[in-house]
Amino acid sequence: RPEPVMTAIASTPLSLLKAAYHLGNRHVALEVSLQHLRFTPDPVLKQMVEQMGLTVKDEKVPFHPEQGAYASQTSHDHHGH
Repeated sequence: RPEPVMTAIASTPLSLLKAAYHLGNRHVALEVSLQHLRFTPDPVLKQMVEQMGLTVKDEKVPFHPEQGAYASQTSHDHHGH
């Protein structure tokens, strides 16, 4: 279902990749595609991404953030003591 998000669009793939890296370092929920990045509205993040040269617009669209590298892993302790 649609929800408020900020959508960032870059003029080059490298700019989009760099913005994804910096947003990821801040551990924010982030939707990643080849055309855009989406994140929950935050004026500080918007300013950071705009300073990197991306265009940011407010939208109300379905939001599908990445699950994270460890989202599906469970702990398996196979050590005998």
